[in-house]
Amino acid sequence: MSKNAFKEKLCREIAEEYGAPIDEVRQIVESQFSFLRSTVEHGAFDSVRLPMFGRFYVNPYRLHKINLTKVKKNK
Repeated sequence: MSKNAFKEKLCREIAEEYGAPIDEVRQIVESQFSFLRSTVEHGAFDSVRLPMFGRFYVNPYRLHKINLTKVKKNK
């Protein structure tokens, strides 16, 4: 199952369970991943925990490589 298919299935299940509009549920679910993405990009954390999804860590070496790539693109 692809990431988008998983996310879509999750949104549908939540919408059905709580009787909420699917668009509103998608926005809420996407905001969680956007928060995770922005937190990871800043790198000022040990880990991020999303309830029901788990704890996410960033490998310091990988973060260094990503930052170097960003610097090269900005030049």
